[in-house]
Amino acid sequence: MKIYLTCFKGGMSPNDVMGYALAEDGTALASHLCSHKGYAMSDMGWTSKAKHDIYTKFYPDGFELEWVDEPENHSGWLAAIKLNKAKSKAATKADLTKGSHFKVSITMEEK
Repeated sequence: MKIYLTCFKGGMSPNDVMGYALAEDGTALASHLCSHKGYAMSDMGWTSKAKHDIYTKFYPDGFELEWVDEPENHSGWLAAIKLNKAKSKAATKADLTKGSHFKVSITMEEK
């Protein structure tokens, strides 16, 4: 099972990035604020074992990591984002029936 890793610019300093791990089924697995893309690659588990405990818990039979440099053009990442949005809408609707209104998901503008 595949887990896509990427980062987007954003944070307190000009080089800050937010790293994300997204399972191919659209499940957001992890995120991390880093001071540079190179640190994000390590902190998200691409060049280290960081967060692999989270990934193993989600995919106990094994997983494949893929670093995505251009998420806006990556078919796998975009497909996972669509699934994430669908899950988020369904979960938000279910939460509203329970009286909850708080939900977080990864979003990005589609071209």
